[in-house]
Amino acid sequence: MPKISIILPTYNVEPYIERALQSCINQTFKDIEVIVVDDCGNDKSIEIAKDYAKKDERIKIIHNEKNLGLLRARYEGMKAAISDYIMFLDPDDYLGLNLCENIVKIMNEYDMICFSMFYQTKESKFVKNEFVISKEFDLEDYLRYCANSKQCYWNLCGKVFKKEIYLKAYNGFNYSKKLIWEKIYIFFFIYYY
Repeated sequence: MPKISIILPTYNVEPYIERALQSCINQTFKDIEVIVVDDCGNDKSIEIAKDYAKKDERIKIIHNEKNLGLLRARYEGMKAAISDYIMFLDPDDYLGLNLCENIVKIMNEYDMICFSMFYQTKESKFVKNEFVISKEFDLEDYLRYCANSKQCYWNLCGKVFKKEIYLKAYNGFNYSKKLIWEKIYIFFFIYYY
């Protein structure tokens, strides 16, 4: 069984998906699975992913019957994941090549691991978004940190979760209504569990 499942919800990301997939399959830690969720876009994203899946058995593609949106696409990928830890990667992002190796060293000690991300500015400069560096929090301290930090980001990317916690959080979440900033809303459920 793979140690980490990396879930890529995919909708019209043809210019980026190859770089994202390369960053997954070239990880220094190899015991992973990559789940590409086809959320019914109209470009060649899934065709590119299928080509990669033919060459690497760690890549699985699941197809939604209709466009479900980002949160539901992530959930469908999570349901298909077989590892105990999940990571979400938006296909227009990519991973540092030793990220999974570093996560596996500590993941059994924590329910959630946050890691720094780089983002690209309009001027094509890469800036590191320092979230937390070598700091351990209990839930109360973490929420206090988030409330007081300009560095905190409320997204599901840049984190690794225990699958069971995300599943409980999602089941407590009312996804029948379309919400703005769903990722922030579901975070309250993740923290609750």
